Parts: sequence; C-alpha cells; structure tokens
Amino acid sequence: MISNYFKIAWRSLWNKKAFSAINIFGLAIGLATCILILLFVQSELSYDKFNLNADRIYRVTLNGKIGGREINIAGAPAPVGPAISSDYPGIESYTRLTREGSFLVKYGNEKFKEERVVFADSNFFSVFSIPLMKGDTKSALKEPNTMVITEAVADKYFGKIDPIGKSLTLGTRGLFRITGVCRNVPETSHFHFDFFGSLASVQLGEKWLSSGAHTYLLLRKNYPVEKLAAQGPQIVKKYIAPEIQEFLGMSYEEYLRKGDRFGFTFQPLTDIHLNSDLENELEPNGDIKYVYIFSAIAAFILLLACINFMNLSTAGSANRAKEVGIRKVLGSIQQQLIFQFLTESILLTFLALLVAFVIVISVLPSFNQLAGKQFDIQTILNVRMIAYALAGCLFVGLLAGSYPAFFLSAFRPISVLKGKLQMGVRSGWLRNALVTVQFVVSIGMIIGTIVVYQQLRFIQNKKVGFDKDQVLILQDTYVLGDKSKVFKEELKKLSQIQDVTLAGYLPAGDSNNGTDGFLPESAAGNVSPFRLRTYQIDEDYLSTLGIGLAGGRNFSRSFSSDSAAVLVNEAAVKQFGWTKPIGQRISTVGNGSENSKRVYTVVGVTKNFHFESMHQSIAPLIMMYGGDRYQMALRIRTDNMPGLLKTLEQNWKAQTDSPFSYTFLNERFNKMYQSEQRIGALFGIFAGLAVVIACLGLFGLAAFTTLQRTKEIGVRKVLGASVVSIVTLLSKDFLNLIIVAIFIATPLAWYGMNQWLKDFAYKTDIEWWVFALAGLLTVCTALLTISFQSIKAALMDPVKSLKSE
Repeated sequence: MISNYFKIAWRSLWNKKAFSAINIFGLAIGLATCILILLFVQSELSYDKFNLNADRIYRVTLNGKIGGREINIAGAPAPVGPAISSDYPGIESYTRLTREGSFLVKYGNEKFKEERVVFADSNFFSVFSIPLMKGDTKSALKEPNTMVITEAVADKYFGKIDPIGKSLTLGTRGLFRITGVCRNVPETSHFHFDFFGSLASVQLGEKWLSSGAHTYLLLRKNYPVEKLAAQGPQIVKKYIAPEIQEFLGMSYEEYLRKGDRFGFTFQPLTDIHLNSDLENELEPNGDIKYVYIFSAIAAFILLLACINFMNLSTAGSANRAKEVGIRKVLGSIQQQLIFQFLTESILLTFLALLVAFVIVISVLPSFNQLAGKQFDIQTILNVRMIAYALAGCLFVGLLAGSYPAFFLSAFRPISVLKGKLQMGVRSGWLRNALVTVQFVVSIGMIIGTIVVYQQLRFIQNKKVGFDKDQVLILQDTYVLGDKSKVFKEELKKLSQIQDVTLAGYLPAGDSNNGTDGFLPESAAGNVSPFRLRTYQIDEDYLSTLGIGLAGGRNFSRSFSSDSAAVLVNEAAVKQFGWTKPIGQRISTVGNGSENSKRVYTVVGVTKNFHFESMHQSIAPLIMMYGGDRYQMALRIRTDNMPGLLKTLEQNWKAQTDSPFSYTFLNERFNKMYQSEQRIGALFGIFAGLAVVIACLGLFGLAAFTTLQRTKEIGVRKVLGASVVSIVTLLSKDFLNLIIVAIFIATPLAWYGMNQWLKDFAYKTDIEWWVFALAGLLTVCTALLTISFQSIKAALMDPVKSLKSE
C-alpha cells in the first residue's frame, strides 16, 4: 500500500516537471540556507562546552564607577583568586591568565612573531579540559620559565623531534623550557593560545586597585554561584576598602557617597562568547543577537519555500480536482487521500534535501570564509546532522503539504465531476496572504541589507579626527632597542616619507594603551579620581596621524619640561570641567604615598578623534611625552609602494635579523568592523535568496493564472485588447499584493534596524529613499518574473487559445 502511494506520488511529480522543479529548487535553497545557519548557530552556542566542568567554571569580572565613568572589565585584581578561594569553601580551585602582547620567538636561527602567547597558573590544565599529549598536567607550569605549547607549534618549530626539554627564546623574557605539549585549543573556545608560559615567570601586582589577570573559579558541585555573588560587597569591604583609604585618603563609605562603587560579578564560562563585551576581553566575542537574527532568517527563508509549495499546490488544485472526485467515487476515503498528498509532499521535500546537500557542499568554502568558521564535509555528513536533516525534511514535508492535502481531499465528488468547482487566484485569499508574507520578509531583508551597508559606509567616510590614509605601520620596532630613534631619523630622510612617529598607541586595531586615575589640582576636598585612557607619544605623533590641535601647543624637544607635560583631548577637558585647560595641573593617584604621585601640566588640547570603535563614544584621553618603541607609523607620499617597501626592508635588515612586517592604518581601521562587514554580506546573500524563492513562487503562480485565463485572454484579444492591456491585467493583482507588502514591511524594518543601530554611538540616519529603493527593487524584480508568462500569454494566437478550451 505504502509503495503504491510512492509510485503515484512519483508519477504526479514527473507529470508536472516544471512546477515540481520550481518547488524542489525553492525548497532546496530554503533547506540549504537552514543547514548552513544551523551549523553557524550550533557552533556559536557550543563555545567552551568542551570543558568537562564547564557548568562549574565562572570568570571573575570587575565592574563599578570611578570618577563618574562606568567600568566593566573582563579581568580582575590579581589577588582575587587566592583570596576568595581561601575565604569561601564553595570554591574548589582557581586559575589565572595574563597576556603581554606579541613576542618574537626564537629557536636556533629561526624567528617568528607569535601573537597567541599567554601566562597561566600551574593548575590551568586541571581546570580547563585541554589534554596534554606530553608532560604532566599538575607540574608542567609549576616552575618559572617553563612553557606548554600546542601540537601545532610543536610541529612548526620541531617537526618530528620531541620538544620536551628543548627551549624557546620568548622575546625579552628569555629562555623558556618546554615541559608539555597540549592539544590545539578547540575552535569553540573564547580564547585561542599556542604558548602557555608559567605565571611564575611574570610578576603580578599585589594591590587590589592595580591591573590584574583573567581569573576563573571552579566551584564545588552543587554550590550555587548566587551564594558567592551575595558575598561580593563583603569581599570589596574586606580587601578594597583599605586600599581606597590608602590611595585616596577617604573611607569606603565616603567613596560610596560620592557616587562611585566597586564590585565583582561571576560570569558563567559558557556565557562569555555570546554575552560578554567588556574591556580587555581575551578575544573579540560573538553576539547572541546575531544568533537570534540568523535563526529567524533561517526560519523565514524556509517558511517562504513552504509557502511556495502550498501556493503552487492549491493553485493547481483544478488539475487534481477530477482525480480526487474519481478516487472518492471508487471508494477512497479522505484519510487515504490526505496520506497520498502528504506522501507527495514528503517525497518532493526529500528530493529537495538531496539538492540542498549538494548546494551546501558546493558553497561551504565560501561560507567558511564569510562566517569565519572551519566547517568541512565531515561536519555535514555525519550521523547526527543527517538525522537532524531527515527529521527536518519530514517536518517541512508535513508542514508544506498539510494544507494542500486537507484542501484537496475535501473536494465533493459530485461538484467536481459536474464541473461546478471554480478555482483561481482571485478566489484564493489564503494564497494572496501567503504571497504578501513572502514579500514582507523579502522587502524587510532588502531594507536591512541597505541599512547595514549604509552604516559601514558611514563609518568608512566619517571624519574620525585623524587621517588614516597613506599611513604605513612597521610592526615590532621594539626589537631595535636603542637603535629605534636612529632608524626613525634615517627613514625621515627618505623623500617618499613625509613624517615618522614611534608609536605604541594607534587609533585603530590592537594597540597598547594604559588606564590610570587622575585628579585635577583644582579639585576641592576628597574627590574620586577620574579614570582616563593614557597614551605615550612623541613630538611627531600628531603630524604623522593628522590629529589637529584645538588649543595650546604640541610636545617639543625644545622644552625640557615636557617630560612633566600632557596633552588632553576635548573629551577630557569636558570631563574635568575646565573652561581654560592650558596650564591646568593634574596628578596621578600613585600607590598611596606622596612621593609616588606624579604631577603634570596641560600644554595642549587635541581635537577629539576616534581612538576606539564607533560603537563607543569618544572617551577622555591623556597623552604623555615619551614615545614608545612598540611600532612605528610612517606618513608616506609615493606612487611606487613596492619600491618603498623594498627600501624599508633593506634598512630594517641592516639593523636587525628579526622578521620585517608591516600593515596599513586604514586596513586596521576597517578590520575593527569585520564583524559588521560579515553581517552585511550575509544579510545581502540571504535577502537575495529570499527574493529568489519569492519570485520562484510568483513565477509558478503567474503560469497557473495565465493557464486558467487562457480563454479570457483569447476573447479579449479578439475584441481588440492590446498586448500592454493584457500584461497589465495579468500583473495587476500581484503588484497590488507587493504594494501591500511594502507598506507592512516598511515600519517593521525601520524598527528592527533602529534597534541594530543602537549598538553604535555614531550612526547613520535611515533615509526615506532606503524604503523607496527596496520597494522599487522588489516591484521591478516581480514585474520581470511575471512579465515572462504575461507577455507569452498576451502574444498567443487567440484562435489557438480559444481552441485550447
């Protein structure tokens, strides 16, 4: 019996090849999109869950308010782990991580720049489930100047040689003996390091108000984190309050009364990747918002494909009506007919699934590049994924086929066989509603794509307060040591170079920047310090980067007093409340003793410039005179970039044997918005797919409509109707639905994109033309889709069309 259902279903699909192909292709696109998005969402939701004790690991984060500025830091004071662990029995263990930037790693005559270097407590591999292939988990990081490397690094540096006992030179930190080799850190981890040095090799601050480390707590089983969180105020009062008294000369109660505060939060390990965007994150994290958005897009695109199936099935019901009538007369009951039509639907969906897998495998490399993932064929063709796909196929088949099955099986045989059953697009109110839903989704996604690209263009073209074009950055210039200034002067002599600055701090991409507490000399009474970003720059920094002065002067070698001078930006002037900033004096907080404080005089005010992402407002900034050897920025003026780079490399190699590496400031600037660029590209692709699916359904419906109105078209042509009037007649009903969709989609898209833009402190306006353009694109695409069938019907010989009836 069941095999008979499948035979009839196959014959039915084969007899309607064109419309079966439209349905299969439309569903295949929808299913392929769902599979790709499912891979992405599943990957995002699985971060850090590879750890055996993931549900018991929490990261300690610091939050509060200092000098009127909110602070939310991914790290915590260095003593917090040992102190809390000893005070509260609910904590089984703790471990810490601290970074010091990139290192030049040397083995023999080979040197490599390595960015993924971290220092960790000796029990790190006991808390995190990163297995050691060689070495002992408990003792590998116990001694100073020891190191565990990943298997990828072991292969890179040592090949088939056993690395245990060998040593690598880690920049200025010296020799580190390799005591272990661990598995590569899984892709679904919120950190990815290749070198784990022992924390005993570096010196962490002992003060609670100083910089610290990323601290993780392993709670005992069944110990509620809420109980630990409730102890937060007591932890602050016990350990931080005495230092506030020591550093600021005020009691903790006074500190609170002034509106400032300190506190700790305990963040679940599995929440970090999607729900954390704090200062000093180990890596840029994902965003749960995009998981929701892409999940909704997958559901919408699959819904569009299902709508196509229902529309085409019900629109073609007249062709199946006589079949239903005859089968009912011959004894078929409604349940059998429902099962027959559902079988056809499931068979068609299964065929679409096979096509979808072919599409997914074909586009997987491009999708990986776009989404920043590393999926392979094994990720797709495994038992779990295939089981999910088959279950989804069954669900989609039942969902898409349910309405046509119940609709067709309900025909009354007497009415059908007497020819009294009238079908058509004009009587199909449900089909009209479904077509409208399709285009509401399509138009909304087109609007979203335009707005995302508008925001990216706004970011790229906005005046950021510095000139990011024609600035070349030489990396790792600290390896030059005392030669760095000589090297700088040599480069300034080159005609292709306009200016040069030694810079550790650049307003784009990864940079070293500090944060310190400052008190204005004019402050009366006990005042909390202002927490401000600090740069150390030389006298050529402003001219090289094109940063303008709003008042005062730049640093100069002519003024020996500039070692105690600072430049501030306009945001800092506003923060301090100065009306005449030049000559104002500020002091650092120090460590509590009078001699530890340093006093600076403001000699200049720079115009505000974006030294962080445009997700944040421009923050107050203090610039001190001193320079930094970390990297070198060059303002260039040449049309022969390869020749200049060759000259620079020759000069570099004359000074050091370290690798020569460079980048451009505008590239680093654009890289800050890589996530938004990916979102924009994905939005554009998904919007295009939504339009394609909607137009496939529209094409099928237009074909059915023209087929049903063949006689009417013939009569109209005989009576003198023009081709244009007939095309207008056949297109009018569909265009009315699209216009309704535009009016529904416009306010929904406006609200959704305004919510997205709230993540940016500086954002574009959503202009009226965005909605007009989306509507016009949709109408033009729909007209092209409909016109093929409409013009074909309008040009048909009326004699043939009347004979066909």
